[in-house]
Amino acid sequence: MRRGATGDPGPWRQATGVVPRDLAAALASEPASVQERWFAQLYALKPLIFGVLGLFWIVTGIISLGPGWEIGMSYVREGGLGETFAALTVIAGALADIVIGLAILWRPASRYGLWAALIISLTYVVIGTTLVPRLWADPLGPMLKIWPVLMLNLVAMAIRDDR
Repeated sequence: MRRGATGDPGPWRQATGVVPRDLAAALASEPASVQERWFAQLYALKPLIFGVLGLFWIVTGIISLGPGWEIGMSYVREGGLGETFAALTVIAGALADIVIGLAILWRPASRYGLWAALIISLTYVVIGTTLVPRLWADPLGPMLKIWPVLMLNLVAMAIRDDR
């Protein structure tokens, strides 16, 4: 319309009795609501939200199996679990994280991945608090960092549907 779409408004006026307005006047008469602006901004961020959240879970699992192995093992050992059980716990948590991340990234499974992320995050809070309560006072905040992840997860759950 801005590039020169024109026409004769005469037949329209005769048929309907309505006088057409120019584009600027039509848009000014009905400005975007708060909901429409939120939707537009969140819709643009939606791929980033799902991408970052999915990759966060995958990378967390990979780090737990690789360079973070000893850190994870030390936490579980500190909680009083034996070596074998500690290893199984770290492996299970890492694999769960990877599966959750893949599910979040795969659209047909994203609902399940987001629910699993919510449940396992809260489970990590309970287990971490029970086994190693000092993590709440850790300056790097491993227990505190769960809450922003949970909030992003809730945002993803709220905007997941396209309809």
